[in-house]
Amino acid sequence: MEKKIGIFGAVSTGVGMLIATSCFISSASGSSTVGTPFVIAIVIACIANMMAVLSIAELNAIMPNLTGGIAQYTLAGMGPLITIVTMVGGYLISNVFAAPAEGAMFANVMAEIAGDSIPPAVFSVGITIILIIVNLMGVNMSTLLQEIVASFMVLSLIVLSVVGALGIGSGVQVEQAAVISSDLSDVLPLTATAFWFFIGAEFIVPLAKDMKNPRKNVPLSMVLSLLIMGIIQIIMVFGFKNYTMWSDLGAAASPHVLYAVAMMGKWGRYWMIIVAIFAAVSTQNSIICSVSEICCGMAKMELLPAFFQKKNSKGAPYYVILILGLLTILIEASGISTGEQVSFLTLTCSLFWMLSYITSHMNVIILRRKMGKVPRSFKTPFYPIFQIVGILLQVYMMFNISSDPVQRLHIYELCFVLFLGLFVYALFWVKYRLKMPLLKGCGVLQVMVQENPLYHEIKAINNR
Repeated sequence: MEKKIGIFGAVSTGVGMLIATSCFISSASGSSTVGTPFVIAIVIACIANMMAVLSIAELNAIMPNLTGGIAQYTLAGMGPLITIVTMVGGYLISNVFAAPAEGAMFANVMAEIAGDSIPPAVFSVGITIILIIVNLMGVNMSTLLQEIVASFMVLSLIVLSVVGALGIGSGVQVEQAAVISSDLSDVLPLTATAFWFFIGAEFIVPLAKDMKNPRKNVPLSMVLSLLIMGIIQIIMVFGFKNYTMWSDLGAAASPHVLYAVAMMGKWGRYWMIIVAIFAAVSTQNSIICSVSEICCGMAKMELLPAFFQKKNSKGAPYYVILILGLLTILIEASGISTGEQVSFLTLTCSLFWMLSYITSHMNVIILRRKMGKVPRSFKTPFYPIFQIVGILLQVYMMFNISSDPVQRLHIYELCFVLFLGLFVYALFWVKYRLKMPLLKGCGVLQVMVQENPLYHEIKAINNR
């Protein structure tokens, strides 16, 4: 009998996706801008994303165990055009940016040790190749790895944050003001920066079919993942204040190394090497494992080409895994390394993700109206307040995606080009390949029927 994933494994997947050394770039950027009031932005971003995952949990309660997750929810509520644009953009493209961002952070740390003798891209590309092989071995192998890696990461970051916040490290504390600015006009826009800490908890949803008691554990594990990450990041801000000058923190390409060395000396550097390795493994493993399942589910619904759902003997959707891995390797090989480059990747990824969360809230509203009496094992409380407030918070963060107006413009330009390409693809695919109404939801029943392999067998026979 196949072993089911428990609450620990589910939270490990969520935390593993959330915890990444690239988060230090966001944390350093926000903290160095306003100081400890950045905590306010962290709390708001955490609440916004908790609202999003609660909406996702309700959608999962209506349509449980769907491999495509949010994509299938959106197909039922808003139709194929929006599904393709938001889901391919929100997950496939955005994670093509997220994975190499983490790889670059790992490469930066290793380059500090190896010097110029080995190109940094060798480290990031190497670890990506290893994880591609691991994921081709199947989801159970990936989940086992995730539990080990996430446990170490959580413990490490808790120690790093608590030791720094309490000022009990072996390094010399710095003297600086805790608050640079408490003006809300400076603090609130930084919620978009803090948003990066909390994306990806919904990657737990595709694992629901392999989980124990998914009706309870899916929403619980997502909320716990966000809560754990929020607490760690809040404490970390106070650690920064004690051991790193705000100006140095914001300028560092590897702020986590700067912080650890200032707090613990050479042992902090060694620890950061281990953390960087585990973080790269954790984030990239979560992305490859979960996004491949989501794309496989979208292919079942014919929203992506059929080859996306082909699996090997281990049950791994190998085409998606290989495509994600190859694109990640290509970006890593381009030589991204600076904090500004990593920040650009993470913020661009965040904007795509914000749109997918808005879509999730809208799906709940639409399906509550269409199917309000259908039993649900979970409902978001205070409907529709969480949905409306959640949408407004995501829109606010999209308009404040970066505090740098030049960087913000470049992010908008890139996203416009990508969304335009996705829209053209979706328009032709839906109209001429699927021959479906562009903006009409398919209904929950039809989407759930499409999940059954017999549906596709019967359809193939009828098309002969």
